[in-house]
Amino acid sequence: MTEIRVPVLIVGSGLAGLTTSVMLAWRGVPSLLVERHADTSRNPRARGLNFRSMELLRVAGLEPDLHAASDLSFGDFSIIIAESVTGPVLRTILARGSWDATALSPVRQSAAGQDRVEPILRRHAQALGADLRYCTELVSFEQDADGVTALLRDARSGTELTVRADYLVAADGHRSPARERLGIATRGRGTLSHNIGIVFEGDIEAVIGRRAFALYYLQNAGFAGVFVNTDEPRRALVSVEYDPARESPSDFDAQRCEAVVRAALGVPDFDATILEVLAWEMSSRVAERFAAGRVFLIGDAAHTMPPTGGLGGQTAIQDGYDIAWKLAMVLHGHAGRALLDTYSAERQPVAEITVARQTANYVERMRPDRAELADRPSDSERAGALEYLEVAFGYRYRSAAVLTETPDDGAATESPFKPSGRPGTRAPHVPLVQKGARISSLDLIGRDFVLLCGPSGADWVRAVHAIAFPFSLPLSVYRVGADLLDVEGVWSASFGVSPGGAVLLRPDGFVAWRARDASREPAMVLPKVLAQALCRPADGLREAADASVARASLIAA
Repeated sequence: MTEIRVPVLIVGSGLAGLTTSVMLAWRGVPSLLVERHADTSRNPRARGLNFRSMELLRVAGLEPDLHAASDLSFGDFSIIIAESVTGPVLRTILARGSWDATALSPVRQSAAGQDRVEPILRRHAQALGADLRYCTELVSFEQDADGVTALLRDARSGTELTVRADYLVAADGHRSPARERLGIATRGRGTLSHNIGIVFEGDIEAVIGRRAFALYYLQNAGFAGVFVNTDEPRRALVSVEYDPARESPSDFDAQRCEAVVRAALGVPDFDATILEVLAWEMSSRVAERFAAGRVFLIGDAAHTMPPTGGLGGQTAIQDGYDIAWKLAMVLHGHAGRALLDTYSAERQPVAEITVARQTANYVERMRPDRAELADRPSDSERAGALEYLEVAFGYRYRSAAVLTETPDDGAATESPFKPSGRPGTRAPHVPLVQKGARISSLDLIGRDFVLLCGPSGADWVRAVHAIAFPFSLPLSVYRVGADLLDVEGVWSASFGVSPGGAVLLRPDGFVAWRARDASREPAMVLPKVLAQALCRPADGLREAADASVARASLIAA
């Protein structure tokens, strides 16, 4: 039996697993991704990438391809609750042309569906050197204090392979065999409904008008469901609920599916060609733990939610990005292993409020008759009352790697329209000019931490030069008024600091720490701050530099 060694083994090639693969490879960390299916998803579910996901994916150069993957636009997006696509409108959630995020982010959202996004992620991962193997399943795994040993099997040949990895990332779906093997339970509302998804072709534009991105939630006396068009002009998806006590997926033959499509569209003579019929379960669950030892759960393995708000795929991508940059910091020797503990500490609360918000959306948009799901007896379910944009873009992190200020108001989110610059929040989008080019403060994030200081912050710059550069630590520095021009004069107010203050941005664009004013001893302050953000002992930065050099040689080998 063949045996190989790799720093990270990833199981599952959905949005979460592929994002992890891309971001590890971009950061110079080899990984092996295995997927039991023969290819990426061909189902156009999980439509669109919001600007938070795009901000993260663009750091590795994916933005042009993601925009090119769809000729639809969020600027022309509409969300409507109706009896049918052509029937009476019950409520317009988002009018066509009313969505504008230019004040919130430097990126444009992509309307590409999962069937187009996954191949792009796969292509970029492979181009960056990642090892992706399809038709390969995880048979078993064991972990010890030093790593994970996994047994893989090629489904075509039956050949088995033993892999020894430092860490395992489980992106193996909502049924997650890895999560089951770890004995990690889930909590939440559980199964909400059983559904039949029907991908079909026909003259869609004759029904919805000119080419645009349209999402309809259908509340009908005969069914509850969803309609969404795809990147293919003649292709769309209708999904409707069914009662498993009275019927089964096998009852949905071609004739039945055509009838369902016509009813959903409200067009009795619509000529539909059925391409795919898929039974799926809508559920609301969060894993009780997102990690166990050297194994991390991401995407649907960690949380499942109704697709009523489009945050399932976004949360999966953001999980993958988060665990990737933290693994890279640890594997390169920059950070202490305790940084990996912050994955659960930060991402699990985000999953809780996101699942709660999506569940509340399900009641409001599809099943107002199921008011019991909107009851919020627990803290996590009360999070469903939070504003959608706050949950999607304004979530806050609290962990050992965030130097939270006191007093802390304890809020789970903040309005993305009123960013505070507080540690644990996403950095505000501030227009800047660098070397004559207009950029955003969020364009500065990527592989390293970034210290962003004010016009009077020259001492901060000198402190970075004194500690980060000699010790090869992952820290870049920019000074507003010197390296960067604050063209709108809003940098100081947006981050809540004075001209002599500074903020430390993480590779994910979140604020790890800030100094509101100038420090008398920045060379003393900064090493302690950076050590905490990297989860290292305060006197361990020189050791971190030495470990980084040694680890780089090991990874290269």
